Amino acid sequence: MDELTDRPVLAIDLGGTQIRAALITSDLAVHVRRAVPTRDEEGVEAVVARICKVAAEARAAARETGLPTPVGVGISAPGPLDPWRGIVTAPPNLAGWRDVPLAMRVAQALELPTFLERDTNVAVLAEWRYGSARGARTAIYVTVSTGIGGGLIVDGRPVIGPDGTAGEIGHLVVELDGPRCGCGRIGHVEAIGSGTALARDGRALLDRGGSPRLAELAASGEAVDAALLARAADDGDAACADILAHAWMAIGAMCASLVNVLNPDVIVIGGSIAEHRPDLLDVVRLEIVRRAFATPASRVRVEPSRLKDDVSLIGTLPIVAERLADPAFWAGSHWPSMAATNPQGAPRP
Repeated sequence: MDELTDRPVLAIDLGGTQIRAALITSDLAVHVRRAVPTRDEEGVEAVVARICKVAAEARAAARETGLPTPVGVGISAPGPLDPWRGIVTAPPNLAGWRDVPLAMRVAQALELPTFLERDTNVAVLAEWRYGSARGARTAIYVTVSTGIGGGLIVDGRPVIGPDGTAGEIGHLVVELDGPRCGCGRIGHVEAIGSGTALARDGRALLDRGGSPRLAELAASGEAVDAALLARAADDGDAACADILAHAWMAIGAMCASLVNVLNPDVIVIGGSIAEHRPDLLDVVRLEIVRRAFATPASRVRVEPSRLKDDVSLIGTLPIVAERLADPAFWAGSHWPSMAATNPQGAPRP
Protein backbone atom coordinates (compact mmCIF):
# COMPACT_ATOMS: atom_id res chain seq x y z
CA MET A 1 0.00 0.00 0.00
CA ASP A 2 2.82 2.43 0.86
CA GLU A 3 4.52 1.66 -2.47
CA LEU A 4 1.28 2.35 -4.32
CA THR A 5 0.74 5.60 -2.43
CA ASP A 6 4.17 6.81 -3.53
CA ARG A 7 3.44 6.18 -7.22
CA PRO A 8 1.86 8.93 -9.33
CA VAL A 9 -1.70 8.83 -10.61
CA LEU A 10 -3.03 9.90 -13.99
CA ALA A 11 -5.93 12.19 -13.07
CA ILE A 12 -8.87 13.02 -15.31
CA ASP A 13 -11.44 15.68 -14.44
CA LEU A 14 -14.57 15.49 -16.57
CA GLY A 15 -16.57 18.70 -16.29
CA GLY A 16 -19.48 20.18 -18.15
CA THR A 17 -17.23 22.81 -19.73
CA GLN A 18 -13.82 21.17 -20.06
CA ILE A 19 -11.91 17.92 -19.67
CA ARG A 20 -8.61 18.11 -17.83
CA ALA A 21 -5.83 15.58 -17.36
CA ALA A 22 -2.58 15.67 -15.38
CA LEU A 23 -0.08 13.48 -13.58
CA ILE A 24 -0.32 13.84 -9.79
CA THR A 25 2.72 12.84 -7.74
CA SER A 26 2.80 11.99 -4.04
CA ASP A 27 4.05 15.49 -3.15
CA LEU A 28 0.71 16.79 -4.56
CA ALA A 29 2.42 18.41 -7.53
CA VAL A 30 0.32 18.67 -10.70
CA HIS A 31 2.38 17.87 -13.80
CA VAL A 32 1.85 18.05 -17.58
CA ARG A 33 -1.58 19.67 -17.47
CA ARG A 34 -3.76 19.18 -20.50
CA ALA A 35 -7.28 20.52 -21.14
CA VAL A 36 -9.82 20.45 -23.96
CA PRO A 37 -13.44 21.63 -24.22
CA THR A 38 -15.99 18.97 -23.28
CA ARG A 39 -18.50 19.82 -26.03
CA ASP A 40 -21.07 17.32 -24.80
CA GLU A 41 -23.46 18.45 -27.53
CA GLU A 42 -21.36 16.30 -29.89
CA GLY A 43 -22.51 13.14 -28.12
CA VAL A 44 -21.22 10.62 -25.61
CA GLU A 45 -18.85 8.79 -27.98
CA ALA A 46 -17.11 11.99 -29.00
CA VAL A 47 -16.61 13.04 -25.37
CA VAL A 48 -15.30 9.62 -24.32
CA ALA A 49 -12.83 9.67 -27.22
CA ARG A 50 -11.75 13.15 -26.16
CA ILE A 51 -11.22 11.98 -22.57
CA CYS A 52 -9.02 9.10 -23.69
CA LYS A 53 -7.05 11.31 -26.06
CA VAL A 54 -6.26 14.09 -23.59
CA ALA A 55 -5.30 11.56 -20.90
CA ALA A 56 -3.02 9.71 -23.32
CA GLU A 57 -1.38 13.00 -24.26
CA ALA A 58 -0.75 13.83 -20.60
CA ARG A 59 0.75 10.38 -19.98
CA ALA A 60 3.01 10.71 -23.03
CA ALA A 61 4.19 14.15 -21.93
CA ALA A 62 4.94 12.78 -18.45
CA ARG A 63 6.97 9.95 -19.94
CA GLU A 64 8.95 12.39 -22.11
CA THR A 65 9.86 14.50 -19.08
CA GLY A 66 11.08 11.47 -17.14
CA LEU A 67 8.24 11.28 -14.62
CA PRO A 68 7.42 7.85 -13.16
CA THR A 69 4.78 5.63 -14.75
CA PRO A 70 1.34 6.15 -13.19
CA VAL A 71 0.00 3.32 -11.05
CA GLY A 72 -3.54 3.88 -12.31
CA VAL A 73 -6.13 6.36 -13.50
CA GLY A 74 -8.57 8.32 -11.37
CA ILE A 75 -11.59 9.95 -13.01
CA SER A 76 -13.52 12.74 -11.32
CA ALA A 77 -16.92 13.11 -13.01
CA PRO A 78 -20.36 14.60 -12.37
CA GLY A 79 -22.85 12.42 -10.58
CA PRO A 80 -24.91 10.50 -10.10
CA LEU A 81 -22.64 7.58 -10.91
CA ASP A 82 -21.79 4.05 -9.76
CA PRO A 83 -18.21 4.07 -8.41
CA TRP A 84 -18.07 0.29 -7.94
CA ARG A 85 -18.90 -0.53 -11.56
CA GLY A 86 -17.36 2.63 -12.98
CA ILE A 87 -20.56 3.78 -14.69
CA VAL A 88 -21.76 7.36 -15.15
CA THR A 89 -25.51 6.91 -14.69
CA ALA A 90 -27.45 10.15 -15.31
CA PRO A 91 -25.65 13.49 -14.74
CA PRO A 92 -27.98 16.49 -15.27
CA ASN A 93 -25.13 18.60 -16.66
CA LEU A 94 -23.95 16.17 -19.38
CA ALA A 95 -26.48 15.79 -22.17
CA GLY A 96 -27.32 12.24 -23.19
CA TRP A 97 -25.14 10.47 -20.63
CA ARG A 98 -27.03 7.43 -19.38
CA ASP A 99 -25.26 4.36 -17.95
CA VAL A 100 -21.94 5.06 -19.67
CA PRO A 101 -19.21 2.54 -18.61
CA LEU A 102 -16.57 5.24 -18.50
CA ALA A 103 -14.02 3.47 -16.28
CA MET A 104 -14.00 0.42 -18.55
CA ARG A 105 -13.58 2.54 -21.68
CA VAL A 106 -10.67 4.49 -20.23
CA ALA A 107 -9.02 1.37 -18.77
CA GLN A 108 -9.11 -0.29 -22.17
CA ALA A 109 -7.77 2.76 -23.99
CA LEU A 110 -4.93 3.51 -21.55
CA GLU A 111 -4.21 -0.06 -20.39
CA LEU A 112 -4.22 1.01 -16.76
CA PRO A 113 -6.56 0.18 -13.86
CA THR A 114 -9.11 2.97 -13.70
CA PHE A 115 -11.41 4.17 -10.92
CA LEU A 116 -14.37 6.54 -11.21
CA GLU A 117 -15.76 8.78 -8.48
CA ARG A 118 -18.15 11.69 -8.27
CA ASP A 119 -16.29 14.99 -8.53
CA THR A 120 -17.42 16.30 -5.16
CA ASN A 121 -16.43 13.08 -3.39
CA VAL A 122 -12.99 13.46 -4.95
CA ALA A 123 -12.91 17.07 -3.78
CA VAL A 124 -13.94 16.42 -0.18
CA LEU A 125 -11.32 13.70 0.13
CA ALA A 126 -8.66 16.08 -1.20
CA GLU A 127 -9.60 18.90 1.17
CA TRP A 128 -9.88 16.49 4.11
CA ARG A 129 -6.49 14.89 3.46
CA TYR A 130 -4.53 17.90 2.31
CA GLY A 131 -6.55 21.13 2.44
CA SER A 132 -8.92 23.27 4.47
CA ALA A 133 -10.63 20.32 6.20
CA ARG A 134 -7.44 18.57 7.29
CA GLY A 135 -7.78 17.19 10.81
CA ALA A 136 -11.57 17.51 10.89
CA ARG A 137 -13.67 14.63 12.16
CA THR A 138 -16.75 15.62 10.14
CA ALA A 139 -16.39 17.79 7.06
CA ILE A 140 -18.57 18.94 4.17
CA TYR A 141 -17.33 20.12 0.80
CA VAL A 142 -19.64 22.37 -1.22
CA THR A 143 -18.92 23.37 -4.79
CA VAL A 144 -20.73 26.35 -6.30
CA SER A 145 -20.12 26.45 -10.01
CA THR A 146 -22.17 25.47 -13.07
CA GLY A 147 -24.09 23.29 -10.62
CA ILE A 148 -24.03 22.86 -6.85
CA GLY A 149 -22.66 19.66 -5.36
CA GLY A 150 -21.11 18.30 -2.23
CA GLY A 151 -19.16 15.57 -0.53
CA LEU A 152 -19.25 14.29 3.04
CA ILE A 153 -16.77 13.00 5.59
CA VAL A 154 -18.67 11.85 8.69
CA ASP A 155 -16.87 10.62 11.81
CA GLY A 156 -13.67 10.22 9.84
CA ARG A 157 -15.15 8.21 6.96
CA PRO A 158 -16.16 9.25 3.45
CA VAL A 159 -19.90 8.77 2.93
CA ILE A 160 -20.86 7.42 -0.50
CA GLY A 161 -24.10 5.53 0.17
CA PRO A 162 -25.29 2.22 -1.30
CA ASP A 163 -26.27 3.91 -4.57
CA GLY A 164 -23.31 6.29 -4.71
CA THR A 165 -25.57 9.34 -4.29
CA ALA A 166 -24.86 10.38 -0.68
CA GLY A 167 -23.72 13.98 -0.54
CA GLU A 168 -25.78 15.25 -3.50
CA ILE A 169 -26.53 18.35 -1.47
CA GLY A 170 -27.26 20.51 -4.50
CA HIS A 171 -30.56 18.68 -4.71
CA LEU A 172 -31.74 19.56 -1.23
CA VAL A 173 -35.07 21.36 -1.35
CA VAL A 174 -34.91 24.96 -0.13
CA GLU A 175 -38.07 26.35 -1.81
CA LEU A 176 -41.18 24.16 -1.96
CA ASP A 177 -42.51 26.02 -4.99
CA GLY A 178 -39.13 26.99 -6.38
CA PRO A 179 -37.87 26.66 -9.95
CA ARG A 180 -37.33 23.34 -11.69
CA CYS A 181 -33.85 21.89 -11.35
CA GLY A 182 -31.85 20.37 -14.20
CA CYS A 183 -32.57 16.96 -12.69
CA GLY A 184 -36.30 17.60 -13.27
CA ARG A 185 -37.34 18.12 -9.64
CA ILE A 186 -38.68 21.28 -7.99
CA GLY A 187 -37.10 23.71 -5.53
CA HIS A 188 -33.56 22.35 -5.29
CA VAL A 189 -30.82 24.73 -4.23
CA GLU A 190 -29.00 24.06 -7.52
CA ALA A 191 -31.99 25.56 -9.33
CA ILE A 192 -31.51 28.80 -7.38
CA GLY A 193 -27.84 29.29 -6.54
CA SER A 194 -25.86 27.62 -9.33
CA GLY A 195 -24.20 29.32 -12.28
CA THR A 196 -26.83 27.80 -14.54
CA ALA A 197 -29.61 29.24 -12.39
CA LEU A 198 -28.00 32.68 -12.21
CA ALA A 199 -27.63 32.77 -15.99
CA ARG A 200 -31.29 31.77 -16.41
CA ASP A 201 -32.47 34.47 -14.02
CA GLY A 202 -30.21 37.05 -15.66
CA ARG A 203 -31.64 36.30 -19.09
CA ALA A 204 -35.20 36.50 -17.75
CA LEU A 205 -34.39 39.85 -16.12
CA LEU A 206 -32.96 41.12 -19.40
CA ASP A 207 -35.97 39.93 -21.39
CA ARG A 208 -38.39 41.89 -19.23
CA GLY A 209 -36.23 45.01 -19.29
CA GLY A 210 -35.51 44.93 -15.58
CA SER A 211 -31.79 45.71 -15.65
CA PRO A 212 -30.41 48.65 -17.65
CA ARG A 213 -26.81 47.89 -16.67
CA LEU A 214 -27.08 44.22 -17.66
CA ALA A 215 -28.56 45.33 -20.98
CA GLU A 216 -25.58 47.63 -21.54
CA LEU A 217 -23.10 44.85 -20.84
CA ALA A 218 -24.97 42.36 -22.99
CA ALA A 219 -25.13 44.82 -25.89
CA SER A 220 -21.39 44.30 -26.43
CA GLY A 221 -22.09 40.70 -27.39
CA GLU A 222 -21.09 39.05 -24.12
CA ALA A 223 -23.14 36.03 -23.05
CA VAL A 224 -25.54 36.62 -20.17
CA ASP A 225 -24.07 34.28 -17.60
CA ALA A 226 -23.38 34.32 -13.87
CA ALA A 227 -20.22 36.39 -14.32
CA LEU A 228 -22.00 39.09 -16.33
CA LEU A 229 -24.83 39.20 -13.81
CA ALA A 230 -22.28 39.67 -11.02
CA ARG A 231 -20.55 42.47 -12.95
CA ALA A 232 -23.84 44.31 -13.29
CA ALA A 233 -24.52 43.84 -9.57
CA ASP A 234 -21.07 45.18 -8.70
CA ASP A 235 -21.77 48.19 -10.93
CA GLY A 236 -24.75 49.02 -8.73
CA ASP A 237 -27.63 47.32 -10.53
CA ALA A 238 -30.14 46.59 -7.76
CA ALA A 239 -32.10 43.89 -9.62
CA CYS A 240 -28.96 41.87 -10.37
CA ALA A 241 -27.79 42.32 -6.76
CA ASP A 242 -31.14 40.98 -5.55
CA ILE A 243 -30.73 37.81 -7.67
CA LEU A 244 -27.28 37.20 -6.18
CA ALA A 245 -28.50 37.87 -2.65
CA HIS A 246 -31.35 35.37 -3.06
CA ALA A 247 -28.95 32.77 -4.47
CA TRP A 248 -26.43 33.20 -1.66
CA MET A 249 -29.23 33.02 0.92
CA ALA A 250 -30.45 29.73 -0.57
CA ILE A 251 -26.94 28.27 -0.35
CA GLY A 252 -26.67 29.54 3.22
CA ALA A 253 -29.99 27.91 4.14
CA MET A 254 -28.75 24.63 2.68
CA CYS A 255 -25.56 24.87 4.76
CA ALA A 256 -27.54 25.67 7.91
CA SER A 257 -29.62 22.53 7.39
CA LEU A 258 -26.43 20.49 6.96
CA VAL A 259 -25.08 21.94 10.20
CA ASN A 260 -28.21 20.80 12.02
CA VAL A 261 -28.15 17.32 10.47
CA LEU A 262 -24.42 16.49 10.53
CA ASN A 263 -22.88 18.77 13.19
CA PRO A 264 -19.72 19.29 11.09
CA ASP A 265 -16.41 20.76 12.18
CA VAL A 266 -15.92 22.54 8.87
CA ILE A 267 -17.71 23.38 5.62
CA VAL A 268 -15.31 23.99 2.75
CA ILE A 269 -16.77 25.98 -0.13
CA GLY A 270 -15.13 25.78 -3.54
CA GLY A 271 -16.00 26.02 -7.21
CA SER A 272 -15.51 28.81 -9.72
CA ILE A 273 -18.31 31.03 -8.43
CA ALA A 274 -17.27 30.71 -4.79
CA GLU A 275 -13.67 31.43 -5.71
CA HIS A 276 -14.60 34.71 -7.38
CA ARG A 277 -17.32 35.76 -4.91
CA PRO A 278 -15.93 35.79 -1.34
CA ASP A 279 -19.12 37.56 -0.26
CA LEU A 280 -20.86 34.19 -0.67
CA LEU A 281 -18.96 32.78 2.30
CA ASP A 282 -19.94 35.78 4.44
CA VAL A 283 -23.62 35.20 3.64
CA VAL A 284 -23.33 31.48 4.38
CA ARG A 285 -21.85 32.23 7.80
CA LEU A 286 -24.66 34.66 8.57
CA GLU A 287 -27.35 32.23 7.44
CA ILE A 288 -25.90 29.46 9.59
CA VAL A 289 -26.10 31.73 12.63
CA ARG A 290 -29.67 32.73 11.70
CA ARG A 291 -31.04 29.28 10.90
CA ALA A 292 -29.01 26.54 12.62
CA PHE A 293 -28.96 25.39 16.24
CA ALA A 294 -26.72 27.66 18.27
CA THR A 295 -24.22 25.07 19.54
CA PRO A 296 -23.33 23.39 16.21
CA ALA A 297 -23.45 26.80 14.51
CA SER A 298 -20.79 28.07 16.91
CA ARG A 299 -18.63 25.01 16.26
CA VAL A 300 -18.57 24.93 12.48
CA ARG A 301 -15.98 26.80 10.44
CA VAL A 302 -16.76 27.96 6.90
CA GLU A 303 -13.57 28.00 4.84
CA PRO A 304 -12.63 28.57 1.21
CA SER A 305 -11.09 25.66 -0.67
CA ARG A 306 -7.33 25.56 -0.22
CA LEU A 307 -6.74 23.40 -3.30
CA LYS A 308 -9.09 25.47 -5.49
CA ASP A 309 -9.25 24.40 -9.13
CA ASP A 310 -6.90 21.44 -8.59
CA VAL A 311 -9.10 19.80 -5.97
CA SER A 312 -10.66 17.30 -8.41
CA LEU A 313 -7.25 16.35 -9.76
CA ILE A 314 -5.35 15.99 -6.48
CA GLY A 315 -8.18 14.02 -4.87
CA THR A 316 -7.71 11.16 -7.32
CA LEU A 317 -4.34 10.33 -5.73
CA PRO A 318 -5.71 8.68 -2.54
CA ILE A 319 -8.71 7.25 -4.42
CA VAL A 320 -6.57 5.24 -6.84
CA ALA A 321 -4.07 4.12 -4.20
CA GLU A 322 -6.79 2.91 -1.81
CA ARG A 323 -9.04 1.28 -4.40
CA LEU A 324 -6.21 -0.69 -5.94
CA ALA A 325 -6.07 -2.48 -2.61
CA ASP A 326 -9.86 -2.78 -2.09
CA PRO A 327 -11.63 -5.82 -3.62
CA ALA A 328 -14.94 -3.92 -3.61
CA PHE A 329 -13.61 -1.94 -6.58
CA TRP A 330 -12.20 -4.86 -8.57
CA ALA A 331 -15.10 -5.13 -10.97
CA GLY A 332 -14.11 -5.97 -14.52
CA SER A 333 -15.14 -2.52 -15.69
CA HIS A 334 -12.22 -0.99 -13.80
CA TRP A 335 -9.40 -3.25 -14.78
CA PRO A 336 -8.01 -3.82 -18.27
CA SER A 337 -7.78 -7.46 -19.24
CA MET A 338 -4.11 -7.53 -20.13
CA ALA A 339 -1.90 -8.85 -17.33
CA ALA A 340 0.98 -6.57 -18.35
CA THR A 341 -0.91 -3.59 -16.95
CA ASN A 342 -0.86 -4.87 -13.38
CA PRO A 343 1.23 -2.36 -11.38
CA GLN A 344 4.01 -4.02 -9.47
CA GLY A 345 2.97 -4.51 -5.89
CA ALA A 346 -0.74 -4.11 -6.58
CA PRO A 347 -3.14 -7.01 -5.94
CA ARG A 348 -5.06 -8.50 -8.83
CA PRO A 349 -8.74 -9.38 -8.87
